[in-house]
Amino acid sequence: MKSAILLFLDHPLPLIAGLGPNDAPDPLALALVRDTLRGLADLDADVFAFTNDETDRDTARRVLGDAAKGLKITSPHGANRQKRQRNAFRLAFARGYERVLLLPNAAPDLPVHVVQGALDWLNWKCCSLGPVPTAPGSEDMDGVYALGFDFEGYTTDVLDLIDQDRPKTCERMQNLLVFYERKLKMLPPYSPVTSLDEAAALATRCRDTRFARLPSVRLAAERAGI
Repeated sequence: MKSAILLFLDHPLPLIAGLGPNDAPDPLALALVRDTLRGLADLDADVFAFTNDETDRDTARRVLGDAAKGLKITSPHGANRQKRQRNAFRLAFARGYERVLLLPNAAPDLPVHVVQGALDWLNWKCCSLGPVPTAPGSEDMDGVYALGFDFEGYTTDVLDLIDQDRPKTCERMQNLLVFYERKLKMLPPYSPVTSLDEAAALATRCRDTRFARLPSVRLAAERAGI
């Protein structure tokens, strides 16, 4: 079954939005996105990198450099982020992909086996949901870092009816998907990097792990003085 991974280059961590033709993004933001893309390169899935505007495509290729090789860079239409996410899923399914997973753009320490497991689960009317804890180590979940569907299981309602800017997004999505009788796989909790202020938290949780060698984690530790 053909699989696709969807990432938005400016969500949750802004990368290229507002950059001029000769502007460069923050080095840490760029390293975080590049390391995330490198981590997905070994998966048997095509990676779509979405920009908010068609004019940003050239900027994305210029900024990402070698990391842009093999990426399918495009721009889904939509008045807001949720509508663009909905249309990104539609685009992937229209191109013949049967398993589609939406991930954050800054998740350098997200284990590949978690992503592969989320994709493998997507068969008949299945979906994968990755919760974001309200705080490190907390059992309370709020947002979502991953959302995946197979072709038969996809429902636009999860993006049309659930306001992701309100609290308890994960719980509300979970309830809707169960109500629609989807076979749901809950992924391990994970916190993507949503702002550069979270560099210290990333460096701390990656200390003494294999992820500590990543350029983004080393740069995050340097900035945090760790």
